[in-house]
Formats: sequence, structure tokens, C-alpha cells
Amino acid sequence: MALLPVHVEETPRWWPAARLLLALSLLILPALLLLPPVLKLPVYSVQGGTLTARSLGARVVIPPGTPVQSQAITLHGKLIGSVLPGYTVGLFRTSTGRAQVFSDGSQGRSALVFATRTPTVLTPIDPQALLRAWQAGENGIFRPARPARPDWTLLLLLPLVPITILLLARPRLTYRLDGDTLTVQTAATTLRFPRHDARAALTHTPLGTRLFGTATPGYYTGTFISHAGTGGKIQAAAGAARPGQAVILTHRDREYYLTPTDPQALIDWFSTGTVPPAVRLAGR
Repeated sequence: MALLPVHVEETPRWWPAARLLLALSLLILPALLLLPPVLKLPVYSVQGGTLTARSLGARVVIPPGTPVQSQAITLHGKLIGSVLPGYTVGLFRTSTGRAQVFSDGSQGRSALVFATRTPTVLTPIDPQALLRAWQAGENGIFRPARPARPDWTLLLLLPLVPITILLLARPRLTYRLDGDTLTVQTAATTLRFPRHDARAALTHTPLGTRLFGTATPGYYTGTFISHAGTGGKIQAAAGAARPGQAVILTHRDREYYLTPTDPQALIDWFSTGTVPPAVRLAGR
């Protein structure tokens, strides 16, 4: 068993930063759905007569003596914020005008409405206990009756997980000669090409445009539209999109684009079975 070196293109200087930004952008939405239940938000904390209402992205400090009313509140529409099970926060329209809401989504039940610059609506499980602690200058932590929980839409975001892992993990591509078989290993698949059942040809044509799969600097897999093959579409397992030379393998009526460091040596191996002198034994 021997490893055949893969020609990998030089990574642009901007790619590590771009890769990190892409991964973070993919994680933002799942984080918005997961963090409220994990952090047990919204939460109302009372300390020394000051009441603070917190959500994931906002905080309102209500000083001592702020006028407050206990009344039923119905939300008529979100202006900005989140509406998830047990987690309704942001700026909403109500029957009395706009209000900043830190709630579990309870409708038509008694809520505490504080006369801040923009009225603040809280729905603690025990409104009177919160008021007593706040007015007496005590300390305490209070929460709504219904805890926040992940929304079912989180399931729709599960495909983002392997994409994020792919961006951060630097997937590896290997070509391995094992007896009379070339084994190509990508992050998702293993391809095997028997020497007597595949044809190898040299090409100077670039890979082309991705149709399905992955195309990041140094790692190209999936289906590409390409002039390198004969059918317009080609399967890639390559480390470069524009190598000086590449190998086109034809196996079971499908064409594959490979970029070994020495393309001619791989073509000779398919013709004669002679292991290229540049390969190294696996594990050494």
C-alpha cells in the first residue's frame, strides 16, 4: 500500500479569514435558536432596587420608582425581535402602542408594564413577588412561566452542521495505490479504480465550474461542468482547479478528474502496473 502525492494549489492569503467568517455566519441562526433555552432567557433580575430584563440581544434597566401597571397585554405584531416557544422578545405592537417585550409569549394574561421611555412588558411567573422584591430593594432572579425551548425549525438547520465542519476541518484528499487498485479518499466518499478496469488520460484543461459538491481552495469534490472530459460533466477529487496537468479516469462510463503531483506516473501505473518511485508507503 502506497500513497500517491496529491497536487494541492496554494491557498490564498484571504481564505483562512473568509473561511472563519463563513463558518460563523452559518452558526448564527442555530445559535439564536439554541442559546435562549440554554441560558434560560428571558430573565428578570432584581438587585438593590434596580430591575434588569435581559434577552439574548437586549437589556433594559428599570430604575427604582418607575411607574408600573399590572394589566392584560395582547401582542398584535412583531416589529423586530424573536417569537419562539417560550421566548418572545423585541419590539412589538400592542393595544396601547409600541412596547419592548421580554416574555414567554403569553397572550391576554396579566403582565407588568413599566413606564420606561418605550414601555417595557414583562410576564414573570409571579408578578407580585417580583414587584415586592423590586420595591423593597431586595435581590432575586425571576423568569416567565414557560421556559424557552428550541423551535422545530432547528431541524431544518441540521444540514449546516456538516458544511460548517467541512469549512473548519480542512478535509483531506488522498490517493492510495493498493495492489492493482487506486483508492481515492475524500471527506465523504471512497472511490476505487481497478487498474485493469479503468482508463487514464492526461489533460491540460482546468476543472471547470462546480455543479454539486465542494469547491474550496485546495479541495474540489463532486460534480463539475468541465471541458476536460467528453460528456460535459465530470466527477472531481482534486486538490487544484487549474493544475498544469491532471488525470482523467474513465470507469464504468463515468469520468473523474484527479490531480496527482506526477500525472504521467499515474497514467504509466494504469498501463504497466509499475509503482511510481515518488510514492511513499502508507504509515511511513
